[in-house]
Amino acid sequence: MTLNNHEGSDVFDYFQEVLPETPETHLIECQELFRIDLTQAMRNLRKATGLTQKEVAEKLGVTQSWVSKLESANNDHTFESVLAYLDALGADFEALIYWQGKEFTRVSTELKLMDENELQISEDQTESSLNLVPIESQNKSSTVNNIIRKQGFWGAIAA
Repeated sequence: MTLNNHEGSDVFDYFQEVLPETPETHLIECQELFRIDLTQAMRNLRKATGLTQKEVAEKLGVTQSWVSKLESANNDHTFESVLAYLDALGADFEALIYWQGKEFTRVSTELKLMDENELQISEDQTESSLNLVPIESQNKSSTVNNIIRKQGFWGAIAA
């Protein structure tokens, strides 16, 4: 008969010896709990929509195995994969960022497929929405680019 050196001792005391509580281990624990909560929420959402893993896979153009791995907390997930999965289910993702114990900002991916009517926008709307750089900055940039074209990059610096 083999004697157990830890008989009668608390399992938590043993784990504390082997894996002490540090800021790093606490962060890892929080990350793993988040991963478990996220994948559970994803599975619950899929089931609420009445879709199977295979049906979600067909919508995404991937295999059922890929969806299964994405729904598992035992696999690493890219943010893009999670967003694609949620989009296939018609869901959105929103994150709250806290700073100094208070809500700092709320960020939503606003995933939504647009129909063709929403995509047809006027040229004025396109032009104004794509010109995000102020006109003054565009003019300065244009002037610098003209100098570089005429004198070369190093010539412009030496001049």
